[in-house]
Amino acid sequence: MVGNKSYFQLTQNGELVLFDSAKGVIAWTSNTINSSVASAVLCDNGNLVLLNRKKDVVWQSFDNPSDTLLPGQNLSDHQMLRAASRNSISSFYSLYMDVSGQLKLRWESDVTYWASGSPPQSDLRAILSSEGSFHLLDQRSKSVWSVFGEDHNDSDVKFRFLRLDVDGNLRLFSWLENSMSWRSVWQAVGNQCNVFATCGLCGICIFNASGSPVCKCPFTFTTESNSKCLVPYREGCESGSSMITHEHTFLYGIYPPNDTIVRTSLEQCKSLCQADPLCTAVTFINDRTAECRMKKTIYITGRSDPSLSSISFVKTCFRSNCCFTHAPKVFITIPAWNFKHQIGPRMFKGILSNQRPVAVKDLKVNVEERKFRSEVSKIGSIYHKNLVKLEGYCFESGYKFLVYEFAKNGSLGKCIEDPKMCKRLTWKKRMEICLTVARAISYLHTECREFVSHGNLKCENVVLDENLETKVSEFGLGRVQDEASDTGRAAENDVRDFGKMMMVLISGRQETDFCKWAYEKWVVGEAERVADERIGRMNSDELERALRITFWCLQVD
Repeated sequence: MVGNKSYFQLTQNGELVLFDSAKGVIAWTSNTINSSVASAVLCDNGNLVLLNRKKDVVWQSFDNPSDTLLPGQNLSDHQMLRAASRNSISSFYSLYMDVSGQLKLRWESDVTYWASGSPPQSDLRAILSSEGSFHLLDQRSKSVWSVFGEDHNDSDVKFRFLRLDVDGNLRLFSWLENSMSWRSVWQAVGNQCNVFATCGLCGICIFNASGSPVCKCPFTFTTESNSKCLVPYREGCESGSSMITHEHTFLYGIYPPNDTIVRTSLEQCKSLCQADPLCTAVTFINDRTAECRMKKTIYITGRSDPSLSSISFVKTCFRSNCCFTHAPKVFITIPAWNFKHQIGPRMFKGILSNQRPVAVKDLKVNVEERKFRSEVSKIGSIYHKNLVKLEGYCFESGYKFLVYEFAKNGSLGKCIEDPKMCKRLTWKKRMEICLTVARAISYLHTECREFVSHGNLKCENVVLDENLETKVSEFGLGRVQDEASDTGRAAENDVRDFGKMMMVLISGRQETDFCKWAYEKWVVGEAERVADERIGRMNSDELERALRITFWCLQVD
């Protein structure tokens, strides 16, 4: 997302660029620098094309859809629509065509919540007609599936478009000349509450008296996280837990979006969750399926409606402050208490009283206790699937510790240096890590109640669990250490550090002067020399894109 004063420019080298005036950087390019582009033309159908001197099309916007399809524009099986983002945060929703020719709406890469229902067939393309219908066409341009807008074939309607909106619904819009406004004439998901994660972390979706969907939090949640609707249960409640009943409510986890499903009775379903210390909530489908859907995450959303036959139970700690605790030194066991089991700079492996491993950060800071407790509590209230959870802290007897959840495979830096682990870091996995870290930093910058900078982003502060899932650790320590920082400068530093981390992932090299050498090779078209030889095969276009993003981030230097 760019600012209002951003603009497009066709350079002398034949490249169309989008320039972000606010940041002073190039935000996007057409990658046509060696294609002999001579001119740019905006066609009557809305297609922006780049032409060479022979008037051949070198590049066109119709081949690069974003969140919108215009009449006559095709969407093929290797393309997708991606919803625009909220507040510069990465969008979670996309429309794509699977191998069977089905159009599907998807949340992230895990959950499909709408499908076209077209018969299985290959080599299809989706197209929006100027008459207001949306089709799947075969190789003979015969329609095998279609939907129609309310004003289909209305000759008074001159303009239409299809868009995947921010809320995850696919809609067809028509221009009303009389009111000078756009009107939705068809949408894929009739009930907005059926769009997966439509409320995100803001509760469950219900309809108010006027029939509009709203998000409400039915849970009792901690004051530290009052901007999010989180299940008020953490493993190890000191005073026990209870189950709160929610009638006509269907709940599901979103981080991760994986429920454990068994078939049993209502009472047995409830008992299974009560007996499992990891279970946070359970939904029983009161129909012939008798599905019992257990969740093991605090990140839960869903929908509530009198017509639903499901009943949900949410586990709640009797003590609302149990989810983030002050952890006295006596409750943390570090082997021999001599800090020999080091897993990072001033980071050690510890064992809680329940034998669960944790990572303990030994802080060598001189800070007033009240300030320390206040800032640590703020960090402890931050929850995101790609951020390492802060379990607790210690401030007594001269000790200042932060207690984090433990990641079995250690830091990304160690994994890159380890020959065995490095083989598991394929090109695809490395790009997934980049995206995951970007989402985590974006969350800290834009989704927390107040801006939080990481302050020291590097491969050593990115960890991998037993499944190679990525999490960012040690964020916000500048607050704990009472370091004053300018928000704008802190954000720039995080972006710059992200660029350096990307370069390490791409190249496998951590030398301080490597970025300059890599840039020189990239400029002269030798990008492949920058890539880590241990990766093996990779897509050259993806490498080009990754390096371009890397150098954009490093431009703040």
